[in-house]
Amino acid sequence: MIPSLQNGVSALKTFSEGLQVLSNNIANVNSLGYKSARANFTDNFYIHQNNPGPAVDGEPRNTTRNYGSGVSVGSLSSNFNQGVIENTGLDLDLAIQGEALPNAGGFFEVIDPDSGEIFYTRAGAFESTAEGIVVTRDQNRFQLTDIEGQPLLLGLQEGEDLLARRIDENGVISLIVHKDGQDSIRVAGQVKIANFQAPQYLQRTGNGFYSNGQLEDNFAGLVDNSIPGSGSNGKIKQYALELSNVDLTNEFAMMISHQRSFQAGSRIVTTSDAILTEAVNLKR
Repeated sequence: MIPSLQNGVSALKTFSEGLQVLSNNIANVNSLGYKSARANFTDNFYIHQNNPGPAVDGEPRNTTRNYGSGVSVGSLSSNFNQGVIENTGLDLDLAIQGEALPNAGGFFEVIDPDSGEIFYTRAGAFESTAEGIVVTRDQNRFQLTDIEGQPLLLGLQEGEDLLARRIDENGVISLIVHKDGQDSIRVAGQVKIANFQAPQYLQRTGNGFYSNGQLEDNFAGLVDNSIPGSGSNGKIKQYALELSNVDLTNEFAMMISHQRSFQAGSRIVTTSDAILTEAVNLKR
């Protein structure tokens, strides 16, 4: 295969992968807490070729020519900027307000009750089971954790009737209950925020969840601060959800750029193939 044909093929493969990333962003424009991704391109390794050059002052001289071998996707990065906050009116819909803070203020921590595995998410759509356990409002039913890392439990005591749940910006949950003819307020727990020094190392697992590996791995550098509104942690907003941060205008502009690059790669392949065919015909 002549080098130009290889370069053209690498362009087709690479920009096809880039289009896959962009199309996934666009498909998730309405997914709760979704963070857009970006394919970062890099040039491939170079072939170094020494060629004898003209003698200078009677001494032979070699010239080195460097030939690139195409392009590839070097890495995928995530944009953790905060998405639009939308009010919902549901008392266990929670959004993290971090805005310009690092990582937009952190993530909710949830636990898979079956495996005990820990995940992180910005999608704050939760509900309470009959036992009072706060779980994600999806098919996973992961359990939201409190600041101690335990499943958050909002169960009622004997004889209590729930009137309302209030969650302040620091994640403190207060239950307004009616018992024995009187209304009272009882603190039931506090929502945990998980923040990271290097969130780019979090691994996407689907459905808006991220993994930090096993406890001993700590790929992303979990920060030892779980209190909402403290340090670089964002504040909690009740009755609201964070939407996707996908910018459709930017995504479509990038898609057009990728499409043109793909077409250019296709032209390289076509031209190189024509040259190769002509060379074969000349040999005959």
